[in-house]
Amino acid sequence: MNPAVLTAPRTISSAPIATGHPLGGRRAWSVWAVAAAVYLTAFFHRTSLGVASLAAQQRFGVDATALSTFAILQLGVYMAMQIPSGVMADRFGPRRMLGIALLIMALGEALFAFATTMPLAVLGRALVGLGDALTFINVIRLIASWFPRRRFTLLIALTGMTGALGQIVGTAPLSAALRAFGWTPTFLGVGLVSGLLSIVVWWVRDHPGGPMERSIARTSVRADLRAVFAARGTRAGLWTHFATMSSFMVLATLWGYPYLVEGLGMAPGTARLVLTAGAATPMVAAPLIGWLGGRRPDLRGRLIIGVTAVLAVAWLIAITWPGGHLPGPLAGGLVLISAVGSAASMLAFDFARDANPPHRGGIASGLVNVGGFSAAVTGSLSAGMLLDATGGHYNAGAFQVAFLPITAMVVIGAVRVALLLRRAPADGGRGTVSRGRTSPGPAVPRPAAAPSTDRR
Repeated sequence: MNPAVLTAPRTISSAPIATGHPLGGRRAWSVWAVAAAVYLTAFFHRTSLGVASLAAQQRFGVDATALSTFAILQLGVYMAMQIPSGVMADRFGPRRMLGIALLIMALGEALFAFATTMPLAVLGRALVGLGDALTFINVIRLIASWFPRRRFTLLIALTGMTGALGQIVGTAPLSAALRAFGWTPTFLGVGLVSGLLSIVVWWVRDHPGGPMERSIARTSVRADLRAVFAARGTRAGLWTHFATMSSFMVLATLWGYPYLVEGLGMAPGTARLVLTAGAATPMVAAPLIGWLGGRRPDLRGRLIIGVTAVLAVAWLIAITWPGGHLPGPLAGGLVLISAVGSAASMLAFDFARDANPPHRGGIASGLVNVGGFSAAVTGSLSAGMLLDATGGHYNAGAFQVAFLPITAMVVIGAVRVALLLRRAPADGGRGTVSRGRTSPGPAVPRPAAAPSTDRR
């Protein structure tokens, strides 16, 4: 049976296999380092428009709704490609797909660098979204192939941490580069880095035991989708991602900087510092959450329920604050809490991984990713439309209205997560989101805080 995207290797030991490369050994860490560098680059591409949004509005002469199409199309392409990306990860292997992803993103940034009109700029961002869509699932597949199962959650978290590094580079440093070198040299240089990294990716091997076995579909994609979605762990993962990842993505990709500077009157330098701190937060939170989730999987459900509840409260305060002028410390707190939610979203893939058999791992991870990005796309687009509908003024009151949809989605997601991850009385309070073992290796009991799979 071929390894799936979120499936651990056949053994959980670190004994050498056919080629002498031990699971979790130095070669495994070097493979992860290259894959993590790809994810860092992809995350930078994904969030690079955040601090460049006002410059883009001036360059292309567009209003808020048109500006939001950049982020919406980029994230929309990413979301639409998640299930196909999972299928291709199983079919062609991560090395090929990561190399192709980098080349696509390099082309997209080059087009964006030279664009002076909306159509070419939109095409560039669409290509960036397409390349970005091919990265995360393939990085996770490499982790599943090269590391033992007990390290899976921690490696997912460390991968999320590298994404935070990419977001840091995409805030203050990118803003400084735009001021120093201008639009075209900055984005062209970003594309060149991606092209060079694609050469390094060819050094990576799909699996420590040699060429990766290609998947052979025995059922239709539709049948697999139905089976995957029937698992409660998949739905718990989807709603976890929906609630925890989306709000920070809305702030990081487009509306955080305008909200802080134009809406709340924060100094540009201070706003960049707040967003940089938000981008750095997952670097601390993600490894801690990953370590805790790996050692105490029974705490995963309560942890996610707590994070989503705090996140919902923070956004409700932001949209109901009298006059809309949220004090600076509370605005910073909103960004940081949203960033912690983004770090916690990595556990969504752990829920889905435990709930599905190996041959459906790619589709399961794709569905989970669709959850968060569908909310991010909806939140970003609706924010732009509501800002224009309120007069096109980026004031505090307008942003309160603009953030109503993303707040509603966070609250709905938090409620749905709580329902799916609640303890089941029939299990004596020790339910599980797993539908059984997902690895042919020795069974390792992993109690979780959600009941066994059933339809709800």
